[in-house]
Amino acid sequence: MGAVLRQTMVRRYLVAGVALFVVVVSLSTGPLAGSDVTAERVSDFGEGTATVSSVRAETAAIRVTDGRFGTAVEYLRPPTATVHVASVTGRPRLIYLVSVPDIDVDLVETTVVGGPGTYRLVPEDEGLARGTAAAETYDGTLTVRVQSFTADRTVYRENVTVEVAT
Repeated sequence: MGAVLRQTMVRRYLVAGVALFVVVVSLSTGPLAGSDVTAERVSDFGEGTATVSSVRAETAAIRVTDGRFGTAVEYLRPPTATVHVASVTGRPRLIYLVSVPDIDVDLVETTVVGGPGTYRLVPEDEGLARGTAAAETYDGTLTVRVQSFTADRTVYRENVTVEVAT
């Protein structure tokens, strides 16, 4: 009889503890507490547009070089794009595309535009199998676009020559 009574009491404490936990979490993350866990993330993009005042990319910096430490890999090293945004409405994003079709490379870097300011888009180096870049130079394109759910506008496009360092 004592074991049944203890089991019933443990269940009541467990149920009461879970109920208390749910109430505390609901109150501490609700709008009355000033902390709403259901708010949208800043990284989500949506409708809107941005006015870009300038774009700068060190076009001479794009090249194919050997990997470090004797690896049998070559790397396409793309330049950073620095984008100055004058005004923003909504939550558009910037898309930076580095394209070198002859060696089958399309690098994409994106960022959500949260307000006016300077944005740096830094795509990672792309590894290539040794011998992929057999020519001395390749034609490429650097493009920056402003994109939302309903609009996609190119604000910068430049043709570049990609040198292969030997």
